[in-house]
Amino acid sequence: MRRSIIAGVATSLSLASFACPSRGADDKPLTLDNIVITLGATTYRIPHIEIEGASLPWAELATLFSSGDANVAARLPRVSARRIAVPAMSSESRNNSRVERAAYRKLVFENVVSGRAAIVRADGGEETIESAKGGVQRIHWGVLEAKGVDLVEIARLGTMRNEADAPLKPLVDEEVVESTRLEDASGNIVVTTGRVKIAGVRGRALRTPAGALITRFETLNPAKPEDDPALMRDLLDALRSFEAASIDVDAVVATGKGEAAGKPFTSTIARFGMRKVANAGASEMFLDDISLAASDGGNLSVKRFALNDLQLAPVLQRGAYPRIARFDMRGVAADLPDPKSGDTSRIKFSIENASATFENFLETTPTKFSGRIDNFSVDLAARGETQTTAHFLALGYRELALSGLAAGEWREKTSDAALAPVVIDARNMGAARVSALFGNVSSAAFSSSPIISRAATLATSIKSVDVTLEGDGLIDRMLALEAKERKTSVERARADYAKAASTAIAALGGAGANARRIAEAVAAYIEKPKRLHLHFVAQKGVNALDALLRKPGEILESLEVEASADR
Repeated sequence: MRRSIIAGVATSLSLASFACPSRGADDKPLTLDNIVITLGATTYRIPHIEIEGASLPWAELATLFSSGDANVAARLPRVSARRIAVPAMSSESRNNSRVERAAYRKLVFENVVSGRAAIVRADGGEETIESAKGGVQRIHWGVLEAKGVDLVEIARLGTMRNEADAPLKPLVDEEVVESTRLEDASGNIVVTTGRVKIAGVRGRALRTPAGALITRFETLNPAKPEDDPALMRDLLDALRSFEAASIDVDAVVATGKGEAAGKPFTSTIARFGMRKVANAGASEMFLDDISLAASDGGNLSVKRFALNDLQLAPVLQRGAYPRIARFDMRGVAADLPDPKSGDTSRIKFSIENASATFENFLETTPTKFSGRIDNFSVDLAARGETQTTAHFLALGYRELALSGLAAGEWREKTSDAALAPVVIDARNMGAARVSALFGNVSSAAFSSSPIISRAATLATSIKSVDVTLEGDGLIDRMLALEAKERKTSVERARADYAKAASTAIAALGGAGANARRIAEAVAAYIEKPKRLHLHFVAQKGVNALDALLRKPGEILESLEVEASADR
């Protein structure tokens, strides 16, 4: 895709720089041979070209094509022809870090009017990139066809620099490349794609030439980003200098050698797409049917992964995380080796659906969110006896399966933040529901500066917490196991657990009325685990300083407390 647009740049530059055309007889095409053009660090060579149905007389064409290489974009609007054929074209570009050589086959421009081609076709081509460090990349692309190609604007894109925030201009209405192949010899990686389609391409000249930007990026020491403080700014400008209405790529396959010889990895994506690509972001980015077979024997698959309203500017401007409005993921299945636990241990899990929505951003941080996860399942039996799984396996759980949802919102007018609700429903275990209200939450808590956000968080107070537990699955299994190990009855184990819980709460919360109320409710829930409800309200709020200076029992007795258990 990148090379096909560059092919248009090179060809547009070539058309405006021919010398000594041969006059066509009657309807025979105008022909030109052995054309060599040097623009900056790039040299273009065209052995032969034919022009049919030129709108200008031969003398004017001769003058136009022999005007040298200067001011190409200004001369291109005078080029009109029914058909322009370039059987072959090659280019070579050099800089301090790399040498790029490219070749194009059977380029045809149809219905060129004032430097704008209705259709551009090519049989394909290839490019070789050799880095100064010895790395070699080879790119091959198949048959391509582009519609509505503005050669004038593409020439400006390749020969000028944008000194100000110039508007983006239409470049290509639609371009389709039937296949591509990238080979990285140093990394032993091969990436192929099926059909690539890009529509509604707009662009402007870069402030920093692409080659220089790549060189700076390759030579930057990650440990010393201060060596080129303007790099992220220039990279952001480059991303903002390109737009596309849509990008679609079919059948992406990446293969390479793993750490052990003879154990390659393979990654496939059935379809990749982006919508409204602009301003270093996209309104939507999605991947369908992702599959990874790793060299260590691990497998991961995802039916669909999608992001909405993605923005990369925060990453490049502040080093923060990307800004997104929503993400969706479904059909996740993983089967991975677990080398820490032994050769036979596997990490197996699946997710039916997961999604989250983010709104009301302050800088890069959302102040409102909601999310859910459906059927997140972990195969404990496949993991085997480990420190993490042993207890669950002993309780008879061969898998953990849960669903949940969460939501939260910051209210600027009241400086409150509500977390409501957080719900977790675990199969054959029970369900938990939690809501909380926080006070004295300032906008500084959402600052991209960690120091500022931490300081603001310390001033935040907890105003209320509401907890509900339902279900008897986990408690009943724990009591059954305890009774078996102690060789006693389940009823006896239940009574002992209820007493122990009541004692622990009294030890932590003191002997006050609120502590007793909570202890009684928890003990009743253990004795008959149906539903436990706890509600705490702090009229003045409880903050981090209170937690450090006051005893837990003192804090607990200062709250309004409701505690109940349904029998």
